[in-house]
Amino acid sequence: MLCLSLGDSLAVGVGQKLPECQVEAEVGITSTRFIVERLSPARADRVVISLGVNDGDSARTIENLVRVRSSVTARSVVWLLPSGHEAARRAIGAVAARFGDRTIDTSPYVGDDRLHPTDAGYRTLARLALPLSSQAVRPKG
Repeated sequence: MLCLSLGDSLAVGVGQKLPECQVEAEVGITSTRFIVERLSPARADRVVISLGVNDGDSARTIENLVRVRSSVTARSVVWLLPSGHEAARRAIGAVAARFGDRTIDTSPYVGDDRLHPTDAGYRTLARLALPLSSQAVRPKG
């Protein structure tokens, strides 16, 4: 599998802009619910993860994110940092750093609700998340 987008509504939105990606995401899902309902070992070239923003101030967020990340085998993993949710941003940043993964701040791309990107924002995030995707790199000629 070339690409996988895991997590919450941000993962849904980015995954929709990457047609080569399989999307395993649900609007409003918490990291605990993701583990219970959707977690399974995943293998892909590239993975985008967005989880934690719907957890509130849960003490289990970091533990849950580590569990999700540990289930993933990929050449490249990118985490989306949600706009304005400091507890989630800290948890995601800590887990990404632990695994040597890249993070992308979604803040510059959000719409009026200050959490979800605009349509153009999702397109930009998709290009940033997977710059080597077939969407971004096309053969010349």
